[in-house]
Amino acid sequence: MNWNIVREDASRHLNGIGHILAVTLILSSIPVASAQYASDGFNLGTIRHDTVVGGVYVDGGHGVGTSPYTEVFTDVPSDLLFARLYVGVKGGTKEATGWVSVVFNEHDLETISLAGLNDTNPEVYCSGNGEYWIYYDVAEYVAGGNDNTATITTGGKIDGRVKGTALVTVYRDSAETSKEYWICEGNINLNYRTEHDCETVAFERMFGSSDDLKSATLWTMYLSGNEDVNDTLSFNGHLIAEDAADGGCMEGGVYVWRDLCFDLDSRDVTEYIQPQNNITYNRTIDGYLQPVGAVLIAEHTGKVPAPSSRSTESIPESPPESPPESPPESIPGFESIVAITTILISASAVRRL
Repeated sequence: MNWNIVREDASRHLNGIGHILAVTLILSSIPVASAQYASDGFNLGTIRHDTVVGGVYVDGGHGVGTSPYTEVFTDVPSDLLFARLYVGVKGGTKEATGWVSVVFNEHDLETISLAGLNDTNPEVYCSGNGEYWIYYDVAEYVAGGNDNTATITTGGKIDGRVKGTALVTVYRDSAETSKEYWICEGNINLNYRTEHDCETVAFERMFGSSDDLKSATLWTMYLSGNEDVNDTLSFNGHLIAEDAADGGCMEGGVYVWRDLCFDLDSRDVTEYIQPQNNITYNRTIDGYLQPVGAVLIAEHTGKVPAPSSRSTESIPESPPESPPESPPESIPGFESIVAITTILISASAVRRL
């Protein structure tokens, strides 16, 4: 018997087994595909961080309402670099399915299917009992210098109420100062059922210096919250608001509470801003708290150039530079890349046997 041949055969089979074990480990580490639904939601990720000589426009809706739901955004600036419309829809349950359709300035945007647990739309964040936060890129449809109107219609087996809407744009204006900005989106579901109590959102490190700031403003958006319950909002460890998601609005000079509705607020954080910044949401005894967006705007005394690869000054409209920093299942396309890689490794392992 030729023991060299036996040893070579044994070594070859052991290598093949090793490849199979490696493939098995990779497969076991892949999360179950659920691209855009997570019970506890998706932490807010930075979709855009840049500088602009101009500003950032943020405006939001009046709270929960039935379909069709209309919102008018006033005094929207011209010369836009970026514009994104956000829509919140109540599903009622995570199993219910339906759809949402939006007409923006008489342009019929794509009708999106809402599938709850099985939702795979890249522009949809769905959490909890089918609470949807949906975005549309609308820079080409915005009427700068005028009022802009969004009409939202829902249907199917979902609850279908619209919980609110918001418009965020970045614009150029040579008469204004240089501003550095961060736009974050997601759908955090802080709730008592899973004891998901708090979440921290980290903003990318500042391009400019925190020593030459004129002002800093933080905008926050909530899809749900409760009145008179002391949820808290902290900026770099400093408490800046209690009952932050108060979900109210002014109607005829009177404050009106709209239960579990959209909330949009801005706060001055100039005294707390640092080169690296973060915010922390804590529901405390609030049953449900759903932060879905944050915009941080730092106004500098001089012009702050961003790295050329990230600059928006010469880009009329661009997609997010990177996907939201959410769990792996929230990154569209991730599963396909992993699947292809796994297949290639598996095929290689089989050939080696």
